[in-house]
Amino acid sequence: MIKSNKNYIARKFSHIYVEKRAFDYPITQYILNKFSKSKVVAIENYNEIFSRKNQNPYVQKLSPSLILAEKKEGFFYKGSRLCHNFQEENFYYTNFILNCIFECDYCYLKGMNLSSHIVFFVNLEDYFEKINILISEKNKVYLSISYDSDILVFEGIYPFFNKWYNFAKKNQGVTIEIRTKSANWKKFTNYDPISNLELSWSISPEEVINKFEKKTPNLEARLTATSNLLKKNWKINLALDPLIYTGKTWRNTYYEFLKYLVSRINLELINSITVGVFRIPVNYLRRMKRFSDSSVVFFPYETIENVASYPEDIKEEMLNFVVSFLEEYFDSEKIYVI
Repeated sequence: MIKSNKNYIARKFSHIYVEKRAFDYPITQYILNKFSKSKVVAIENYNEIFSRKNQNPYVQKLSPSLILAEKKEGFFYKGSRLCHNFQEENFYYTNFILNCIFECDYCYLKGMNLSSHIVFFVNLEDYFEKINILISEKNKVYLSISYDSDILVFEGIYPFFNKWYNFAKKNQGVTIEIRTKSANWKKFTNYDPISNLELSWSISPEEVINKFEKKTPNLEARLTATSNLLKKNWKINLALDPLIYTGKTWRNTYYEFLKYLVSRINLELINSITVGVFRIPVNYLRRMKRFSDSSVVFFPYETIENVASYPEDIKEEMLNFVVSFLEEYFDSEKIYVI
């Protein structure tokens, strides 16, 4: 299998669907030029393809299409109670890319979206206009821009980072978080770090990555990315989320993982650490069970207030174990648990 993200993506998009209004954006033509062999199909609305009923997102994952669309409403959303809010009062997220090429068994996108096609919304300037209004109303906003996709994987074909970087640089009232599992760190060395742009790396034990986070970079690659950017003074968060129960050996799995983490990364340089066990809206989990055969989907979870997660005893044991270990090396006030 080709390991390069660029080659991997290029093999996938044999068909590109473009909303008619999206053709007018220069970035659309830029993207289309990268896929000269793809079949381009004009459509009225991206939901014609993305939200059709009776699709199998697991089969589509083998060969997703790309959809270029113009966002018309819903440029930002209030952060979910299932997400870490870093104790920020005005916590929001936005989604200018939908879906991901990584294949994590536990990913809620598999239960939320009706397909695995990738959507790029090409009208970023409209996002910035609407978010500027939000900033003026709230004065201070914490904005995550990568909850509905691992956006850094797509930077090579949709070069969005420069625009978000400049937006953050001009607007000190917003703090932007980019969360990723990718190993795409060299791009950032072309920029000076700024205080209101944070990079959050999701990390897991190698056993969890191999079994449940298919097609993602390994642990070493992710730690190399964080280590290199810490040397460049970037503000880096670590996300030990979700913690996955791996059976009776989970404690040893996470102990070895945490030992390796502190041997590779100087945690004193880390901005914050988030910790949380696997959790998902029960209706998303129900949909995932229609297509998946993964053990992480069929664990006997408990449901509380329409959220499925581990039984309380497993949840508390895992959280306490991980947090207690981290507190020996890191300021407990900068550990956020959900």
